[in-house]
Amino acid sequence: MASDAKAALATIRQCVEEHRIVLLPHFRQRLAERYLLWVDILSILEAPDDVRDEGVDDYGRSKWIVAGEGADGLPVESVCVFDVEDSEEITVFFTIY
Repeated sequence: MASDAKAALATIRQCVEEHRIVLLPHFRQRLAERYLLWVDILSILEAPDDVRDEGVDDYGRSKWIVAGEGADGLPVESVCVFDVEDSEEITVFFTIY
């Protein structure tokens, strides 16, 4: 894994650990539609198959895709962006598929 991907993954993990996350309504909707749970996100963050830079979103935020196996062993990918709230970096979970 490239060093920038390792740094992005470390940031996402730290934000999750410190509860500095935002789960957008679209993300929550996709979780429900696909019968996925938060444990699936934790699984791909613990042992990702791939972490790739997707440039920036429409607001200029750094966008990353984390891919791996969900808790049930099926492939899962999540799109995350980095943002700042109250002077702290947060991870915004945009969607999951």
